Amino acid sequence: MAQPSILVLEDDEIIRSLMVDVLEEFGAQVISFPSADEGMIFLERSSDPVDLIVSDIQMPGLLNGYDLSRVVAHRWPSLPVVLTSGNTAMAAQLGSTVRFLPKPWSTERLLDCVQQALGPDSSLH
Repeated sequence: MAQPSILVLEDDEIIRSLMVDVLEEFGAQVISFPSADEGMIFLERSSDPVDLIVSDIQMPGLLNGYDLSRVVAHRWPSLPVVLTSGNTAMAAQLGSTVRFLPKPWSTERLLDCVQQALGPDSSLH
């Protein structure tokens, strides 16, 4: 796989910026938005598919990260999703194709989870 493309959805500007910085530093091309609603618009309109979505669960708007993961599983079943939240009880509600990253996370744990979601052929380093 060439440079992976990752869609990051996080309403907290500081956390979103940190995620983007960490993922770009380790070789990913990152697109980010502060809501699942904006992420959904991007997915529907973009001609360049992403390789992975990393999203917070609780965000303002019509869709939260959990809702987005259900839409993605239906419309783009091969697109992996990593959901993150400080509410670890949310992990029990996630589908089998969704990975859960509990907050607070370390940069190492973020990278490990993203690497696993992308699969063994990923060039994330």
